[in-house]
Amino acid sequence: MIQVEESYLNHLIYISEHDELTGVLNRYGLKKRLDEIFTPQNEGFLCMVDIDHFKMINDVGGHQTGDLVLIEFAKCLCGISNSLVGRLGGDEFFIYVKGIETEEGLRKEFAALEERINAIDVPCLNGMKITFSIGAKYFRGNLDELKAGAYSSADKLCYESKKQDGNSITIEI
Repeated sequence: MIQVEESYLNHLIYISEHDELTGVLNRYGLKKRLDEIFTPQNEGFLCMVDIDHFKMINDVGGHQTGDLVLIEFAKCLCGISNSLVGRLGGDEFFIYVKGIETEEGLRKEFAALEERINAIDVPCLNGMKITFSIGAKYFRGNLDELKAGAYSSADKLCYESKKQDGNSITIEI
């Protein structure tokens, strides 16, 4: 049997669970954490987040600029209190916001997020603002409820937000 140093093993686990570009959880890491934390006592909001007009960001500034926007955007998402943040792919992110039970409380968190995102300065974008769309579904219960539809509900709500102007949030309690 091959022995592996614990630090190397921890590194392998880390890279298997985190997005290489942004450092937030990847799909596998999200699934693992969600399996661990969802119990009947847990409640909060499941949120799907897209960067608006991301293709245009890549077209204007190139893919390196797009990567920089993704990195900075992920940092801003990580500033949300009591949250679990992951990148699903492309410009699509997932956030589980724990401990907030009201639409008002969630909107307050996202107003602070909007301020952080407005502060992102990417010179190659020539002043183009980064905006986002969010779909948020209130969740209470266990993982079976999540699998039964809360995730897809948040995704549909995000698409509703995309029909609005930038920094739109659609919430369902």
